[in-house]
Amino acid sequence: MSSWTPWCLALAALAGSLALPGAVRAAEPEGSPPTPATAAPSPATSPEAEPQATATRRRPDRVRAVELQAVAMTQLLPRPALGGDLAFVFGFPNFQARVGALVLGVPSFDLGEGTVGNSLQAATLDLCAAKPVLHHQIRMCVGGQGGGMAHVWRGYERPGRSITAWGAATMKGDYQLKLTDHFGVMGSVGVVIPVLGPSFRGQTAHGSLTPEVFPGPMAGFLSLGTTYRW
Repeated sequence: MSSWTPWCLALAALAGSLALPGAVRAAEPEGSPPTPATAAPSPATSPEAEPQATATRRRPDRVRAVELQAVAMTQLLPRPALGGDLAFVFGFPNFQARVGALVLGVPSFDLGEGTVGNSLQAATLDLCAAKPVLHHQIRMCVGGQGGGMAHVWRGYERPGRSITAWGAATMKGDYQLKLTDHFGVMGSVGVVIPVLGPSFRGQTAHGSLTPEVFPGPMAGFLSLGTTYRW
């Protein structure tokens, strides 16, 4: 054996040990996933992602509005009643609550030998089912009124009460047209069914009772006005 043989074997062994790590790395498949120790946290489970996911959830639409209308009511008393209605509306596009106040004046009418003038002040509450389509909205409401009616008696020796309690059930439908993002116009028609109301009976100078007049079994009303949303 030549004297160079041991040196050749030693050099071959050293070269093989240096080439082994590179061969192992070359044997690994491309695109293999990193070890669990070095894997990045999933965005879905990251604490920073939770507030963003909550913020992107769609909140339900809300309705907030103020409605102001002029009101005309007939068949309540012998003369038509005229006045105004102011209400705050809140809820959702398809279901809304309406809370407000109604003030009406009724011109004096003849009763026996005198006349009686009246004014109605009542709080109102309505629950409404609504259908919005583009710039339009149709609403059907049921509710009630509660308050008092004041009376002014003229020409009577012994007038009746100066104020009496008032209560009524209401049903109505209205239509709204949105002119801008905030302002719109509206109109409504409905009926009022008195359940607690005054009766009118005074006495003449001779002590005889006047004919009795009381609110009719049902009254109709028409209203026109504006609405403001925010």
